[in-house]
Amino acid sequence: MLKRKMGFTVVALLLAIAVVLSGCNSKDKAPKDALQASLSTTSELDSYTFKGSLKFEDFDLNLAEMTEEDTTAMNMFKNAEVSWTGAYQKDPMLVEVTLKLELKGDLAINFSVPIIASEKKVWVKVPNIAMLPIPEELVGKFLELDLDRLSEEAGQEIPTIDPKQSQKFVQDLVDIVFKHLDEKDFLANVKAKDAGIPDDVDVKQVVQIHVEKSQIESLLSTIVEKIAPDVLDLIAGNKDYLDMTGLTKEDIDSAKDSLKDTNSSDISDGIDEMNKVLKKLDIESNIGIDKKDNPVYTDATIKAAFDTEGNAGSFAIKVVSQLGDLNKKVDFEYGEPDASDVIPFEEAFGELGGLLGGASIDDL
Repeated sequence: MLKRKMGFTVVALLLAIAVVLSGCNSKDKAPKDALQASLSTTSELDSYTFKGSLKFEDFDLNLAEMTEEDTTAMNMFKNAEVSWTGAYQKDPMLVEVTLKLELKGDLAINFSVPIIASEKKVWVKVPNIAMLPIPEELVGKFLELDLDRLSEEAGQEIPTIDPKQSQKFVQDLVDIVFKHLDEKDFLANVKAKDAGIPDDVDVKQVVQIHVEKSQIESLLSTIVEKIAPDVLDLIAGNKDYLDMTGLTKEDIDSAKDSLKDTNSSDISDGIDEMNKVLKKLDIESNIGIDKKDNPVYTDATIKAAFDTEGNAGSFAIKVVSQLGDLNKKVDFEYGEPDASDVIPFEEAFGELGGLLGGASIDDL
């Protein structure tokens, strides 16, 4: 239970770092000030559409014993792309996203999964995937997860997501991160053209973030010794944040004790072990902000290479996301599903029991 709860803290911390590394810049504002303005503006949005993609720009493995299955798997990853489109409205709260997976090559796969969420329910449309024997009566139906019922059966409240409160939390996290990290080490002004931002994206300022392998040790040391303790104090001192993360003060105290047991030599030893395997790590991100301080474009590229015991490889992953139709009326492709198209998750798991090896929803 503690490990699961601590996961919220880890996610929050990673979110803070991600926000810092996807900060913003302006000719008239310091990067931190521009970042805060962007976060504040985003939290006030009533509606928007979004789209994005994730794909491998490079994937290469040279294994000591390369099997035919390894080669097939590598080729699938090389040609894999996940993309998404969707829309959001604040009141009444509704989010709709359609995930699409494309795998090219001999084992080509192409399918999409629509996901819809309101304040109290989540629906997932069952796709038709040729290689999976999904019962015909489920294909095209929406599996419904009732969050109130799930909370009741679990015997504990499921943390709710208040977009405005979440943004305030992120802003507080950013303050902590910038207090301990020199923004000049990570942020640089670039032109939209140099950053590769599409011409149809209207931005007034762009920041590029570059994190190299040589910075990892000092970054991790700062996180463990300074940032993480302050983040834990922030959560412990704010009931809203405790409720949002699902943590208790006892959880916070336990986490602090764990941090105290981790010293600089532990981090250094861990980095030494990592360096024996990881030969390259390069993270670069570009963030485009429009004239109203909205972060309408973000991309991030992670490049890495490893070599250990005759097994070597490299990969590059690029993620791109865009916002549009800010504060305009957005159209939903599905909206809340009709009752005739809905199947409760519990019933669906009964139908899918064979695919899950006889597992039931209680096993999850």
